[in-house]
Amino acid sequence: MLAVATIGLNAQTDWSKVDFVKKYNVKTKIPGGVAKSLKSEPTFLNDYSITQASLMKGKSQAGVMQKQGVGSVFGEAALAGVSAEALQKLVDELHAQFVAELKGIGLNITDGQEVIDNANSNGKADRKNSIIGKTDGTVMYEKSGLLDNTPDIKEQNTFRPNNKNVFLTTAKVPGNFYNNEAKKANVNMISISYMIRFASFDGSKNTNRNTLTTSAGLSIQPTISIINPKAAWGWVAFNKQIEGNNDWSKGLVETDSRDGSFWGLSSKGEYSIHADEAKYIEELRQIVLNAQRAIVAEIKASL
Repeated sequence: MLAVATIGLNAQTDWSKVDFVKKYNVKTKIPGGVAKSLKSEPTFLNDYSITQASLMKGKSQAGVMQKQGVGSVFGEAALAGVSAEALQKLVDELHAQFVAELKGIGLNITDGQEVIDNANSNGKADRKNSIIGKTDGTVMYEKSGLLDNTPDIKEQNTFRPNNKNVFLTTAKVPGNFYNNEAKKANVNMISISYMIRFASFDGSKNTNRNTLTTSAGLSIQPTISIINPKAAWGWVAFNKQIEGNNDWSKGLVETDSRDGSFWGLSSKGEYSIHADEAKYIEELRQIVLNAQRAIVAEIKASL
């Protein structure tokens, strides 16, 4: 097995000048009924989250044209140097900015307490696959499974703004989870999530060997959905991932232990991409702040 570690470097991007809609093939669908509800009824930001991949994996698959005995190459990398505290502070800031932007286009933003109270009264809060109630700053750590749509991610941590109401189901098929409560409380619901990756893996091969190159590779995938009290849905879809600058990377570091406590967010990893925390957080901030302005502009254009 041969693994080559590199530092990925991009030219700096001024994210305030990026046309997110054009560059990332953003498609918006907000039907007339949803637009009307957004103008006339309160809106509850029912979930806002940033999920940071903390352990990623890649492979270079052996091919049929290679010599006998040449095997596949596998690699893992953890994210080092970025603290949970820094990410929590960032998500609090970004959430506040998004709410301010939505209010700025005339939406009546509510805290969703009526939705939470209704869900608690009918026992929905006891459901296994739901998150209902105020956040308390707890970071959700998860290991990705075979059924998850993130084959390159082994471990991830999800951050939500502190002390904010969340109404969320993690069920693959939500059924009427959102529909019923939106109707009862007569509110729209908007949810937004960001999946953040930090590494990329590039496999190459010839007849004699496979090579796997691990690089810093910051990317962000936003997901935005809207539902109104009449169970009509809308969305703003980014059909391309946002690829960030990578000058935050200090390079790949080999560790001598599978104990990942030293590396912060990941629980394990033989190699880690070590980040300059200030640069990493600032790059995320600039990307998301400006992406959110583009998302709100898309919503406004539909009203």
